[in-house]
Amino acid sequence: MNRLLGLLCIATLLTLSVSTSSFAYEGPRKYGVQLGGGFGIYDMGDVSLGTDYLLGLRPGNTATTADGGPMGNIAIIYRSARHQMWEVGFNPLFDVENLVENAAGDSSGQLIMHGNEFYAKAMIVTYPSERLNLNFGLGVAYYNAELQVQDDFTRRFYYDAVGRAFGLIGSLGLELGLSERMGLYLGGGGRLVNANNFSYESSPGIRSGVSVLGGSRPMEVNLTGGYGQVGLRLYFDKVTKPVDFTR
Repeated sequence: MNRLLGLLCIATLLTLSVSTSSFAYEGPRKYGVQLGGGFGIYDMGDVSLGTDYLLGLRPGNTATTADGGPMGNIAIIYRSARHQMWEVGFNPLFDVENLVENAAGDSSGQLIMHGNEFYAKAMIVTYPSERLNLNFGLGVAYYNAELQVQDDFTRRFYYDAVGRAFGLIGSLGLELGLSERMGLYLGGGGRLVNANNFSYESSPGIRSGVSVLGGSRPMEVNLTGGYGQVGLRLYFDKVTKPVDFTR
């Protein structure tokens, strides 16, 4: 499945690259850095099933559930043509915590998930006005998701369990030019990915698989869902100044 997603993403990037304008773009917004943050919503997969399992272990258990959390963003932007842009970046996906407690408050279970998203997108850019541009992006992403499972009810604990996956990421964004070198970015999109093959260090130097709570099959965390973000884009002409070989 991961290989199929990877091939689909590569084909999409190549298609976008070929289909957009081939004229080289020269201007003050050719190179840039994007800094921002936002909020993501996830399917959660077996994390939700694990919470339901902990909730049903004892009468009177109560749950505090979540399926989303804040995210950061840092990216490098390269505009190869007026209507074509490339974005390579990193999104830290911050803690999403599901907590189950018993009525007495002396026993609990929690499932904490966070992750890292590394992505590359090809983007088509249109210009409703001189200061405003609309961009559509699609690309490939690599994820490592981390789980921390503490089940005091059945004395089961998984610390720093890591799962990995490839996925698809898409976006729709609006950029308002604040100045020649700065733009305000507002956007959103979605991702399609299911992290699996989770393992943790069961003893020094030995990693073991993580089973879904209440079952024996390997645990999966589905990060498929939508997100929204806001940020600043800072532009500069060139990465380095040209070398003068005549001196």
